Amino acid sequence: MRAIQRFGKQLQRLRTRRSLTQEQLAVTAGLSRTFLTRLELGQHDPSLSTLVRLGKALRVSVTELLGESVSASQWWQLGQDRFATREDAEDHARTAGEMFVARYLNKPGGPVRRLFPVRGTK
Repeated sequence: MRAIQRFGKQLQRLRTRRSLTQEQLAVTAGLSRTFLTRLELGQHDPSLSTLVRLGKALRVSVTELLGESVSASQWWQLGQDRFATREDAEDHARTAGEMFVARYLNKPGGPVRRLFPVRGTK
C-alpha cells in the first residue's frame, strides 16, 4: 500500500471515530467535500497547510494524522511488516487471515514483545 493510500485510510479512520461526515469535516477544515473524498481515496497528495487544517479540525497532531508513531519506542508487527498503529497492523492481519499482532516496546535490555488478538471489525 502506498503512503498516500495509508494516509487516506488514517484520515477516514480518524473522521469516522469522531462520528463526522465528510461534509462536516470539510466545512470545519475549510475544504471541499470532493477534495476530502479524494484525500481519503488516496487520489491526491495533501499540502502541508491542508495537513495542518485537518489536524486542527480533528484535534490531532499532524504526526498522528499521518499515522506515524510519535515515538520509535513502540511499534506493531506482523511477520516482517512493521506498523505505527495497532489498527494498521490489524487491518493487515485480517487481510492475511492472522489472529494475533505483536507489539514491541524498546526497553533498556532490548525490545519486549507482547501478542494481542486481532479485534473484530466495527
